[in-house]
Amino acid sequence: MAALSRRSVLAGTVVAGFGVGGVPPASAQQRRSPDRAVSLTRLEQEEPRRLTALVTKQRPVEPLRYLPPDLVTWKRSRHQVRAEVAEHLDAMFSAALRSDLRLRVVSGFRSYDTQADTHRYWAAHYGQAAADVTSARAGHSEHQTGLAVDLDVRGDAGRCYLDACFGATPEGRWTAAHAYRYGFLQSYPRGYRDRTGYVYEPWHLRYVGPRVAAEMRRRGVVLLADYLRQAHRVADPALPVAASRPR
Repeated sequence: MAALSRRSVLAGTVVAGFGVGGVPPASAQQRRSPDRAVSLTRLEQEEPRRLTALVTKQRPVEPLRYLPPDLVTWKRSRHQVRAEVAEHLDAMFSAALRSDLRLRVVSGFRSYDTQADTHRYWAAHYGQAAADVTSARAGHSEHQTGLAVDLDVRGDAGRCYLDACFGATPEGRWTAAHAYRYGFLQSYPRGYRDRTGYVYEPWHLRYVGPRVAAEMRRRGVVLLADYLRQAHRVADPALPVAASRPR
């Protein structure tokens, strides 16, 4: 099945059916736990369950109208993220810039009500089926946690804005290779639509903290649900399971 992107929906072409990385942020250099080999950030120490909470089509944000307590506005934008996410984004963007790569944030925190409006818009204009693979329903969006961001290439006139082609840009390839160093992962990678329920979104990153992101990378685990299952931290029959190899 051909990949469905937001751009293809908008165009009316819906198909049915460390390396270069920089120094970690200061929050990742806090006191060492005696039973861990890595330093823990504030959220890793104080909110580990929130930090790695699954938000999927089956599992909503808890509580349903959750509002992050420490939202800050991302520099030179109107988008908000949790304070620690902003700090680690800044470190990642600075590392990318040292490789002459320029990123920008095009979406951050979205409230329950904002997500409801977003999903209704997609459903009204492009149909429910298209909306359900490109936009989360209210209460089921990682953006509501304040831990997720959508990225784009700064200065290219939005050529790959919310489109799969972002993954093929130098910025997209660098992000895929290095985001884990700063605590981020791709929630909707290529070939996992049958698992996530969403099309490939190389622009969408979810912050889980440097410790979990690095451990997932080391193990070769792509999806957070699989990491949590392997770590025996979830046992939920509603979670998507690996029924087949990724396409």
